[in-house]
Amino acid sequence: MRTSRKFGAAAFGLFLVTGALAAQPAVVMEVGGINITDQDIRAELQNAPAPTRERTLENPAVLKQIASTLAARRLLAQEAEKNGLAATPQMKAQLQLAKERVLSTARLEQIDASHMPDAKAIDSYARDFYRSNPKAFEAPPETHVRHILIEGDKPASKAKAEKLLAELKAGADFQKLAKENSEDKTNGPNGGDLGFAPDGRYVPEFERAIGGLSKEKPLSDVVKTQFGYHIIQYVEQRPARVVPYEDVADRLKADSTTKLLSDKRVEKNKALIKDATVHEDALKAMAASKPAAAAAAPAKK
Repeated sequence: MRTSRKFGAAAFGLFLVTGALAAQPAVVMEVGGINITDQDIRAELQNAPAPTRERTLENPAVLKQIASTLAARRLLAQEAEKNGLAATPQMKAQLQLAKERVLSTARLEQIDASHMPDAKAIDSYARDFYRSNPKAFEAPPETHVRHILIEGDKPASKAKAEKLLAELKAGADFQKLAKENSEDKTNGPNGGDLGFAPDGRYVPEFERAIGGLSKEKPLSDVVKTQFGYHIIQYVEQRPARVVPYEDVADRLKADSTTKLLSDKRVEKNKALIKDATVHEDALKAMAASKPAAAAAAPAKK
């Protein structure tokens, strides 16, 4: 049993050592006696939007650029300290403010995490906002159309569009012809479907052509725009309406989460400074005074 305990203790110790080694930052660049680690890069990217951060962390070339920037910054900071710049009152104040900014942001994120509203509270807040602001969710009348685009402004392009129009008037299937002939790479594969859109979405020539279409007259003539020649098919029109909650729920829930957390931050800030003493005379004197001349930096050694 004693041997077993010794082995267990040794294994546990090895686990601790291995874990400690695994937690060590990985050096990605060495220069001038300084090391840049993966943790340095992650810290630099901390405030970047999540999609940007993820793309960057998957790109070695961009990571190398960031490491180079961090290395140059760190070496310049060392030079600044050697030249006495860190000892000036102005620089000391800036360094203290930078420290406070980083720490206060970390504390606010900690507060956010501890006050994160649950899904039920978020949905309730979002629905209340939706009900209280009906005009914000009004959608204008929209028209659903399809089109076939033949690019270019040459006679051959127009002739091709006119040939397709003749086929459509003879009973050809619009979506089939669009898939086979439309040069709109985005919507052609979908049968030329542009979905619903309000007035003003398209270029003027296209808009005017849509305005002349209806259930009784669903097919346009050949329409010339800056993109080429179009044939437009009317599908249906949707009257003005209030957008259903379900269609905007995700956006409203995201906005609601942000608002609820922001309110908590404001509440926290007010609580922190509620007993503050404001020296109005000092503020007025500061506002009335001319900016002080910048203190001369110590000479380079």
